[in-house]
Amino acid sequence: MDDLAREYWGRVKVVRFMAMTRYLDVPSPEIKERYDLVYIPTVILFDKGVEVDRWRLVVMEDVYRYDLNKFLKTRAAKEARVGKSPGNQAPPVRPPVSPEAAGIRPKPTL
Repeated sequence: MDDLAREYWGRVKVVRFMAMTRYLDVPSPEIKERYDLVYIPTVILFDKGVEVDRWRLVVMEDVYRYDLNKFLKTRAAKEARVGKSPGNQAPPVRPPVSPEAAGIRPKPTL
């Protein structure tokens, strides 16, 4: 996980905690219960506080790398469609202006 944390620095935040010691002691039972940690290791991917993926008993970096790349690509595509990318933002909507408010005086009719 340390290698992946360095590789994805600035794009993915990696946080680790000890769910179980080698003597099967559980130092954080609240976290174990909250996230339903049955298998060690368990890795959970959150996006804005919502769980989007979970790996149990996976130890190969390539599995994480593949899924993280897919997730980041999908998220970038969604943000581009919504217009969150700096170059894709629509211009602000301006309220309609009446000719009088714009200082335009109608020509008198004959």
